[in-house]
Amino acid sequence: MQIFPTAYFPSIHYLRALLKATDAQIEWHEHFQKQTIRTRCEILSANGILRLSIPIQHESGQKIPICELRIDHTGTWKNDHWRAITSAYALAPYFEDYAAEIKEIIYAPDEFLWQKNQRCLALLEDVLDAPIQVRFTDSYIGVDGPTSKSAYLERDSLGLSDYQQVFSYGKSFTPNLSMIDVLLNEGPFIRKWILASKDESVSRL
Repeated sequence: MQIFPTAYFPSIHYLRALLKATDAQIEWHEHFQKQTIRTRCEILSANGILRLSIPIQHESGQKIPICELRIDHTGTWKNDHWRAITSAYALAPYFEDYAAEIKEIIYAPDEFLWQKNQRCLALLEDVLDAPIQVRFTDSYIGVDGPTSKSAYLERDSLGLSDYQQVFSYGKSFTPNLSMIDVLLNEGPFIRKWILASKDESVSRL
């Protein structure tokens, strides 16, 4: 059994670990940790890495378990996220294929954070055409592996080959971004980055 945090449009590191786990569970009872993969994803814009965060209803000092954490639907964050993604990936090879699904996830009126994040995994299921076997914990256990704010967001390629990014011409490849980046740039070939073994060389067919 391996315990993971919930994640918003999760990174390649996160998805690789999640899909390789024999009994993956999402920690449903941990107290919310701000500025982590739980509410934040990272995409590549013309100006470099851009962090997109979901605002939540949370008072300072208040401890709320993930299963009860509500999204703050006020403000312009949905428009901001979609505008940023469109600006960054409108020229990506698979933007037209998956843009509608990504937009639907962002604008869906989910009450709780975990519901929004489960939509991200559901999209991945559709792309892979295979179920993702993940359960929620029945009580607090605590996540396995790294627990820092940067957990699953490290700039490490894990030995995987680069893929062509929209703004990578003349620039160094930026590894381990959100699933949005590899999905819109590589489409169904995403399986080659999240399902490949650590030592397997990834090449596009």
